[in-house]
Formats: sequence, structure tokens, C-alpha cells
Amino acid sequence: MTNEVTYLTYQDIYEYHGHTAIVLTRKQGGKTLWRDEILFNSVEEADEYFNSNCCAGEA
Repeated sequence: MTNEVTYLTYQDIYEYHGHTAIVLTRKQGGKTLWRDEILFNSVEEADEYFNSNCCAGEA
């Protein structure tokens, strides 16, 4: 699953594929500023985080 959260000056793109990590990529003007992994102890924790927190910037 992929979810994009757009802010005034940048975009956060969260990618979750059913394992214990979520990949977060920050882009600005079409360029990748950085990319990181958020690691969890279980698939359930990662799934809950993705579904609860990765849509925070959308209104």
C-alpha cells in the first residue's frame, strides 16, 4: 500500500507491503530529499501505524 501526504512545500510518501517496516520518502519539487525505514516489532504494529498515522496531513 502507498499513501501520499502533501504539505505546502513537500510530499511524504509512505509505502507498506505487509511486513515490519514502512518506507518513508520525502520529496520536494519532484526530487527525493531523503528516504528512511520505520521499523516495528510486528506486522500488526506496522499495519496499525500505517492505517492510523500515515494520513495525518490530509484534510
